[in-house]
Amino acid sequence: MARVITAEKSTIPRRPGRPPRAVGVQLADQILDAAQDFFLKQGYEATTVEAIATRIGATKRTIYVRFVDKAQLFRAVVTRVLHSRRPRLNTIGLDREIEDRLTDMGTAILRYILDPIVVSVTRVVAAEAYRFPELNEMIEEQAAQGLTPALSQMLEEEVESGRLELPDVALAARLLLSLLTGQPEKNALRGVRPFGHTDRQGWVQGAVSLFLEGARPRSIGQC
Repeated sequence: MARVITAEKSTIPRRPGRPPRAVGVQLADQILDAAQDFFLKQGYEATTVEAIATRIGATKRTIYVRFVDKAQLFRAVVTRVLHSRRPRLNTIGLDREIEDRLTDMGTAILRYILDPIVVSVTRVVAAEAYRFPELNEMIEEQAAQGLTPALSQMLEEEVESGRLELPDVALAARLLLSLLTGQPEKNALRGVRPFGHTDRQGWVQGAVSLFLEGARPRSIGQC
């Protein structure tokens, strides 16, 4: 028989006729909000399920019904943050110049990578990588599912149009992503010389120019 979760200690307001599913969704969001705040400010080790439960006025049992342990709750927080902040990169049309397309996409990618919340999550994941090696894989999957495919699609379109020559589009996308994000992300994670707006513009433009220097057909590049 399924256990019935009561919300008498929860901060969720009760309303007559409110669907139980909606209550459950709202409670899960409250748990994740509180957990995110604790994990990003205190790290994994210092955060306790009891503290999270106290924050939202619930019991540990209420949390464990939804997340089997603290590790699963941590993974859920990481996944939610990365999914919610990842930019949509499939709206830059082929009718524009390749420099403009790549610059706009690179700017959006760098904005995502340097988002303070994303940086905080990446720091915590790095600190806990020895404990949860799958979290590093999760970060890689986020790039594989969102950033790298979008770059690959754009480069493939440019190859088909004849504006680029790339023997390995997938490799080219990974290399371009590294050019765009490498040093800025390292600086952000270390808290060293954060990239401001002007720095980001210059970095993206430089990365795109360097990439295109080697990616354009020779006949075009020599004109």
